[in-house]
Amino acid sequence: MPKVSDAYREARRDEIARAALRVLERNGVRDTSIADIVEESGLSTGAIYSHFSNKAELARYVVGRFLLPRIDALEAAGDRGEIVTPRQALRGMLSTFSEAGLSTPLVLQFWGEAMVEPALHEEMLRTAGRLRASLSLAIGPWARTQTTDEADAEALAADTARSIAALAQGYVANTAVFGPRTVEDYLASAGAVLAS
Repeated sequence: MPKVSDAYREARRDEIARAALRVLERNGVRDTSIADIVEESGLSTGAIYSHFSNKAELARYVVGRFLLPRIDALEAAGDRGEIVTPRQALRGMLSTFSEAGLSTPLVLQFWGEAMVEPALHEEMLRTAGRLRASLSLAIGPWARTQTTDEADAEALAADTARSIAALAQGYVANTAVFGPRTVEDYLASAGAVLAS
């Protein structure tokens, strides 16, 4: 049997993930089974299970494939000492949804399921922790422009990263419930609310 390349495996995982996202959007997280993903993808059950054994693994892959590269890029900018403002970090995070075609209603459903499904809950906590740590690193150079004390700068970056994550969650919930909204519109109105 010929050896399967990493590129082939990655392409197959992307194919499965995209099929899963389509059926999850149609059926909802709770009502989607592996059989539904098999039917949508046209692949065998064995092919699906050879890549993802459950929804938590699929969620981990989707986050790793579509969200974390954006967060890694922000973190790398911070590592290089580039000034990434909180607004720029939030914009970078939120633009991932439109650029990667991630559905905010689906993200909201995963959050809901994570409250009752232990494996999804664990994955959500792991992802949220990674997100906050990366955001804190990304805006670290900006925080150092706000104070000369390194401990204060680290605390400011950590606290601001938590607020950025909360604003991102607000965008997801708002667009999932009330419909599409551009990132720039959201940033402008959030800025106006916070400035008053």
